[in-house]
Amino acid sequence: MKNRSLLFVVSLLWLHSCSELLENHMNRAEQENYASPYRGLYKGNYTGHESGTLKIEVLKSGYISLTRISANGTETLAIAGMVRNDGALQSVGLPSGFVLHGNLITQSGTWKSGTQTGQWTVQKQ
Repeated sequence: MKNRSLLFVVSLLWLHSCSELLENHMNRAEQENYASPYRGLYKGNYTGHESGTLKIEVLKSGYISLTRISANGTETLAIAGMVRNDGALQSVGLPSGFVLHGNLITQSGTWKSGTQTGQWTVQKQ
């Protein structure tokens, strides 16, 4: 009787492990096939306490490459955040502290860098 119980428990654990492996495989395949609906290049300007130009490139994965060109120079970060499925920018910023908030549906938003703030707009290329 103990052997049957042990065999039953081992079988359940084995089935559970197989189920988890299959689920992980399916999740990985789904992520690899994902393409952000906002994929592409966006160019525009930012104004306010400081002004300059912006280049936002949305990669297939939804991650963002951000370039800011100002009178102080050019700053680029290859993975500067991401865009969610609803178009909202999530954690999009540069090492200098320049951060974008906004949405790619409206192609606009606000920016902040320390105590400086302003607005930004872009157009899809």
